[in-house]
Amino acid sequence: MVRERIRIRFSKTGNLCFIGHRDLLTTLERLFRRSRLPIAMSQGFHPKLRMSFPSALPLGVAGEDEVFELELSEAIKPDSVLEALNRCSVDGLRFLSATTLSPKEKNARLHSSLYEVNIPSELRQSVEKRIETFLAAGTFPVEKHNGKTVDLRPAVLSLDFDSKTGALTAALLTMQGPDAGIREFLKAFELDGEIFRSIFPVRKKCMLQKNGSLTLPGKK
Repeated sequence: MVRERIRIRFSKTGNLCFIGHRDLLTTLERLFRRSRLPIAMSQGFHPKLRMSFPSALPLGVAGEDEVFELELSEAIKPDSVLEALNRCSVDGLRFLSATTLSPKEKNARLHSSLYEVNIPSELRQSVEKRIETFLAAGTFPVEKHNGKTVDLRPAVLSLDFDSKTGALTAALLTMQGPDAGIREFLKAFELDGEIFRSIFPVRKKCMLQKNGSLTLPGKK
């Protein structure tokens, strides 16, 4: 049987940011059936679509450049796959690019995520002070929702804040063990209480590992 792997970049925006990862999988399964693409299935009593995500987008966070990999049972040009998916898609879900992977290429692994958050004007001064404190610290422990503690400081690869526009951008490294994500980042700056009220995070891009090694964002 032919097994062709395709890496697809997509965006999940608008009201779709309020559906979780499992609901996204259900949406994709229905979309694949409508598209009539020859999606490869797993073996066993309960066959499942052969697709994988290097990272699940957190609930409530929009994604402008997400990624997943899909296996087809027939060889199809990436442009045809992209056209079929967009033709059958729903509002807020847009497929941006498709690339055929070689059989030797490993599954995608997330290196880091680039997030952007627009800070309301009344919070910008306090955020600016907290950023100064954070950058001066050697460690910055933050408690996760499950009670585990993670050091946020080494996870922040870059941090930029425009006090005039309120644009806060940060590249967060994917770490082994307890991971520091966007919720821990916002909690460190005492902004977690504003999620879904005045703050709506956006993951601008997923940066993948290259050739099994970690590559910093913007570097090739």
